[in-house]
Amino acid sequence: KGSEKILGEAVLPHFDIANADVVFSFGANFTETWLTPVSYSLAYGEMRQGQAGKRGYMVHFEPRLSQTAANADEWFPITPGSEYLVAGALGKLIEEKRGGEKSSYYEDLDLRKTAALTGVSLEDLERLAGIFSGAEKALAIPGAAAMGQSKGLQSAEAIILLNGLVNNVGKQGGITFPPENFLE
Repeated sequence: KGSEKILGEAVLPHFDIANADVVFSFGANFTETWLTPVSYSLAYGEMRQGQAGKRGYMVHFEPRLSQTAANADEWFPITPGSEYLVAGALGKLIEEKRGGEKSSYYEDLDLRKTAALTGVSLEDLERLAGIFSGAEKALAIPGAAAMGQSKGLQSAEAIILLNGLVNNVGKQGGITFPPENFLE
C-alpha cells in the first residue's frame, strides 16, 4: 500500500543495495530473514566492496541489535514504532536543505519533539539528512520492524518518500520495479 500510494505501483519494489552509495535501513534485516536474505546479503557485500576505492555507507534504525544493525556503520536503537517519525524528520530536514516547494507531508512535524520521542538527537538527524541528501545514490528501505507497528503504513510511506526526495526511484542504486510480465 505504501509503495502504491507514494510511487503509484502496487508491487513490491526491488531495493538496489548493490549499487547504492548510502543505505538507510529502517528495520530491514536483509542479512537475516528479510525478503531474500541471500540475494540482499550478496548485494550488501557488493555495496561495501564492489567498487575500487569506494565503500558504501549504511545506517540502520531499529530498536534491537540485529545482525544487520551489527554490520551497519551506524546503528540507532530507536524507540519501537518510531520509524515513521525518524523518516519524517529526515525528509523534513532534506526539504529544508534544498529549499523550494515544501511538502504538506512534513508540515506538522516538530523536529525537537521527534528527536526526544525517537531517541535520535536533532544533531544526528541533521547530520544524517546531510549524508542521505548528499549521496549520489541514496536508498531508504522499509523493513518488517517498521511496517509491523501500528503506524506501519505511515512508516512505509515516509521511508519510501525519502527515495523520491533524492530522486532515486527507477534508477540504479535506488528503488526499481519488476517488469509487468515478471510472473508470466
